[in-house]
Amino acid sequence: MKLNQKKIFAMAATALLSGTAMAETGLTIYGRGNVSVEQQKVGNVSETVLVDNQSRIGVRANRDIAGGLTVGATLEAGINFTNGVHNPDGFFAREANVSLGGAFGQVKLGRMAATSAYFATADFVSNHNHDTGTSADALYDGFAIGKLKNAIGYKSPKLGDLTLEAQYGLKNGTGLEGTDSRTLNPMALAANYGLGALNLGLGYERGDNGFTSLNANDYASQVTARAYYTLGALGFGGYYQKSSGTNAGRSAYRLSAMYTMNQNEFHVNFGSAGNRAGVANTGADQFTLGYNYNLDKQTKVYALYTRTNNKAGAAYNPGRMFAAPENGQDINSYGVGVRYNF
Repeated sequence: MKLNQKKIFAMAATALLSGTAMAETGLTIYGRGNVSVEQQKVGNVSETVLVDNQSRIGVRANRDIAGGLTVGATLEAGINFTNGVHNPDGFFAREANVSLGGAFGQVKLGRMAATSAYFATADFVSNHNHDTGTSADALYDGFAIGKLKNAIGYKSPKLGDLTLEAQYGLKNGTGLEGTDSRTLNPMALAANYGLGALNLGLGYERGDNGFTSLNANDYASQVTARAYYTLGALGFGGYYQKSSGTNAGRSAYRLSAMYTMNQNEFHVNFGSAGNRAGVANTGADQFTLGYNYNLDKQTKVYALYTRTNNKAGAAYNPGRMFAAPENGQDINSYGVGVRYNF
């Protein structure tokens, strides 16, 4: 018999609290509500829509234990604030793991949030709306994103100005989700290096190749290098990505800039993806303009304009559009929204 969503959430919260007071456990309930009103266009069809921009709610517990060790657990759910529905992949499909940390670094077991490679590269430079919603990066090849369940993760302690991370997903893992039918082990590697105003990142992902039928040796991979420089109120940078694999070979880049003035933020970014596997007219460009006004440290209102120009054989889509584009269809959206982190 399947448990309903309320019972699952109640059981998870009870498990995190069991036998320990909230203060002692270091329990935190956190989340993000992010909704916008947008005028969208896919091809020649336009719609006015209410958009949820990857809203979420989570429970996190952390506690210090003997020997300088720390233990933690995280359960995070994706929630659509426009209709109250949770992530269709599962209630805690965004993140669900337990961790153990110490002088050796931190080890995580369970389902990971995105990938360490993504956070070190594309996410770092996607400042407007934090890479969510229709202005999210439509061109980044995230071959392991969403596939790091039944996974093991490791983050090193700081090695001077350098931090290293690795994530590895077990194939044919079992658990509440049942048998995992993947034929390969998805993985991600990342390095972050901070040198004053200059921050550098390097990421690698390997995952199922969605561009051809699967077999035991059929996978796609990508390497992404990122640089970001802060000069007073101005921050600018970008990434370059090289993808490989059967029918997956491609290069892409993104440039991003942000200027802050008191409570105001001005954003602009441009990305371009080349032809896939050398096939003509399978590339695309994406352009975004954004403005944020910070009401406080947790709350902002914003305006955006974003456009993705697909060539005749491409259908890149950042998501949250009222319809998915067909090959050759351009998409664009403009609107206003509210983002609240709690």
